[in-house]
Amino acid sequence: MKRMIFSIMLLFCFSQLNQVSGQTYTDGTVSFSVSTTSIGGNYSPRHVLAIWIKDSEGNFVISRKVLAASRKQHLVKWMVSSGNNSVNAVTGPTINNHTTHTISWDCRDLSGNLVPDGTYEIWMEYSSRNSANDGVPGPSAHISFEKGTDQLNLTFQDAAYFKQMSLTYEPLGVSITESEPDTHTILISPNPTREMINLKFELAEDSYVNINLYDTQGRRIRELVDDNIISGPHHYSFNLDEECTNQTLFLRLIINKELIIRKINCLKL
Repeated sequence: MKRMIFSIMLLFCFSQLNQVSGQTYTDGTVSFSVSTTSIGGNYSPRHVLAIWIKDSEGNFVISRKVLAASRKQHLVKWMVSSGNNSVNAVTGPTINNHTTHTISWDCRDLSGNLVPDGTYEIWMEYSSRNSANDGVPGPSAHISFEKGTDQLNLTFQDAAYFKQMSLTYEPLGVSITESEPDTHTILISPNPTREMINLKFELAEDSYVNINLYDTQGRRIRELVDDNIISGPHHYSFNLDEECTNQTLFLRLIINKELIIRKINCLKL
């Protein structure tokens, strides 16, 4: 009975379809992977890279990965689209070699609010030359998908310098359950908590892991983890001083494109 009530509450908090000004808002999670190949620029194979989201009208929504450090200006298309906004993105230095990149998106904008259903685009760009100096951008590509109530499991035709592109989209409540995969053991302590949580889990294999924290209205409060993590046990500690005023919080974990939800009960300070 408790399990049933908890599952219903999860669906209520994360899977409700809200009608606002004639628009529908479906909560969900997008995972996208792409492999880059060299164009043979001046600094190849070293390059800078960005992956970001746009809506169907071409408006910038959010950046998810910007690996450039002090050379972001050479990501010409990303700079124009985002205005140099890397908030909520994974950031890092120039990349030494071409590889596969995986990103996730929780269907929320820069402010943590759920975006309406519709067509969205994932853009990617890299440069292995000083593209900003003469305005000639490096390679770029984009794919589009429909955010709504239908699950998606898509592969895309290779583009020049962007290969093996795949996307999954899981609207919450369609196939998501409270249960966790057998390969993961996820422990949250203390729970209830006043200010601090310890998160422990074990990975059977090297995995892409994304963990976000949400309030009861489904607004993203903070992204806690977004990284490729090696197999084995892992332990993270997070201070929730301010967030615990909400009294109930939710962790959304994505492990290799698989979604897990956990509730955190907060005690009044």
